[in-house]
Amino acid sequence: MKTKLFAAAAVLALAVSAPAFAQQVGSVGVAADYTNIDTRLGDANGTSARIDGSVAIPTAAGWTVTVNGDVNIADNDISDDTVASGALHLTRELGDSWRVGGFTALSNPNNDNVWAVGAEAHKYLDKVTLSGVAAYGQSDDLDADLYAVRGEARYFVTDDFRLDGGLGYSRIDTGSKAELWDVNLGGEYKFANTGWSTFGKYAHTESDDLADLKSDAVKIGVRYTFGGSLKTRDRAGADLVDASTLFGFGAR
Repeated sequence: MKTKLFAAAAVLALAVSAPAFAQQVGSVGVAADYTNIDTRLGDANGTSARIDGSVAIPTAAGWTVTVNGDVNIADNDISDDTVASGALHLTRELGDSWRVGGFTALSNPNNDNVWAVGAEAHKYLDKVTLSGVAAYGQSDDLDADLYAVRGEARYFVTDDFRLDGGLGYSRIDTGSKAELWDVNLGGEYKFANTGWSTFGKYAHTESDDLADLKSDAVKIGVRYTFGGSLKTRDRAGADLVDASTLFGFGAR
């Protein structure tokens, strides 16, 4: 419970203090998420709400500290839990075309504590960002080792209109192994002369090991960006991977 309250307070603090970050780059968003899960044991579906926030803080010598977090609130057939997650990134710009670094993350799905550490790299082209992430984590309740490799491509039609797609592989090792694959497609459009944008994402997840699991999720929402355009937000390091989707259980 303390972890939930701490992460919820952090996200809300980002929201109410956004003007204080006028010299920084980041965002605060609210979304609705509809998920359908189908297994050989049965199926379930439900809608949840999500609040998220992120800020990138540049420091000396090209280093950037990025803090992102979210709270997911559900009361449906899949879950009736409130899950809080957060991540802290330290990355460095190499010239004007690379950002590399690492992160640590914590989340608490189903009252479990899941922590992770990882490395990330981002390649910036004129209108495209290519990102790669590798992570290792542990689940306290499951006594499990978690592994993830993720890749994403973002295409900027304009500085304020982005299309993106990603692919991820995750493995859960509790003595026996379970593997998950996920793919996602999405986009975001920021309205001219405002900080407001609308976004959407579709994610599909499959696992032959977890009761032939197949999951489809659709997320739609609104976001407020401070510090520049969607492309500026991306290049500043404010759109890095979050803890709640790291191991393939959703899509930001």
